[in-house]
Amino acid sequence: MTSMTDSFRQALQNALAGRNTVSIRNTLIEMLERAPSKAEVSAANKAARKIAEDGEAVLISLLPDQAGADAYVPTALGAARRATNYLTVDEKIIKRLLCCIELATEKWDAVIDDGMRLTQQKIESDPMLSAFLPGWKAVPRAEKRARLETETAAR
Repeated sequence: MTSMTDSFRQALQNALAGRNTVSIRNTLIEMLERAPSKAEVSAANKAARKIAEDGEAVLISLLPDQAGADAYVPTALGAARRATNYLTVDEKIIKRLLCCIELATEKWDAVIDDGMRLTQQKIESDPMLSAFLPGWKAVPRAEKRARLETETAAR
């Protein structure tokens, strides 16, 4: 007998095979053909984290208008402005929205670092963004990971 998490993981992987970005909640609704319970949503998010930990995709939080066709739009008042979790292999989304990345493995470091560089350029060239984000400096994931490893080894 397979666990609920394993079933959801398989459903998410199948959805990712057909699309570059999938909504975890929408995939769950399609699979169950009903609104999921809190336990089911939790199990689906756990399955999504495992997929991201394996390097198959990046776990990212997106607003409905950022996610495209597969966007999950909650029906509660004001919920259309709330971010939800997605799995994506779309490099354009990862580069453009790097600050929303929740989980990604080393496999995605180069893509994320390129996105950080592009974001840094956007902030520096836009006076409005510069005013809202004073002193914001992107630290490439590869550099940050290397620094953390040396700090851990020094202890």
